Amino acid sequence: MEKHDETFKHKTPVQIRFVDTDMLGHVNNSIYLSFMEYARINYFRAVLGANVNWNSRGIIVGKAIIDYKVPIFFRDNLVVKTRVSRLGKKSFDMEYQLIHITPDKKEVLKATGVTVMVCYNYEENKTIEIPTEWREKIAKLEGLD
Repeated sequence: MEKHDETFKHKTPVQIRFVDTDMLGHVNNSIYLSFMEYARINYFRAVLGANVNWNSRGIIVGKAIIDYKVPIFFRDNLVVKTRVSRLGKKSFDMEYQLIHITPDKKEVLKATGVTVMVCYNYEENKTIEIPTEWREKIAKLEGLD
């Protein structure tokens, strides 16, 4: 199995539902984005706190890429590791590793992903710079400048 990066500081356990699977017993490819979204929300709660008003200053997904390695199955013990790997002026990159933890605690990389997140002012309907407090908290956690 491909070696995966150990520098991810945040991880989210994900419960796989029967409805997430297809006729072949695999998790449907469209569900991977939902797993990444769930992990992303948990990342922001952990890093930015619960008091962010996402209705005024928020983020939108500008781009999403998924690299499917091996299928995810209903009974897999899945965690999604998440990190911010780039901070731009108005956007940043989030990376994901979807990993099955085996009964003997080995990690099997099932998929990787990247989303480009764009900061957005929903009241004014326009992109905005990454808020300073967000930038500082993310940079501190991730060791970014």
